[in-house]
Amino acid sequence: MAKKRRVRSTPSTPVRAVPAPAREIPVSALPASSRRPASSLANYDYSYVRRDLRRIGILAALLLGGQMALAFLLPHLLR
Repeated sequence: MAKKRRVRSTPSTPVRAVPAPAREIPVSALPASSRRPASSLANYDYSYVRRDLRRIGILAALLLGGQMALAFLLPHLLR
């Protein structure tokens, strides 16, 4: 299969100059309400991951058990 090529289109509007980046504000100049300790930044909620992994494990066990049951029962049922 041939590789698809991406066609570049020319912009219909002229390209504008990018404004200079804003000056960085030192952390000490920020109000106390906007400053957060570094430990709170990594405090995410991953409870949904545990639920999803549990659901996947239960489903995998049920499917594996179903396959094992069919492997034993089908030869007797197909005689």
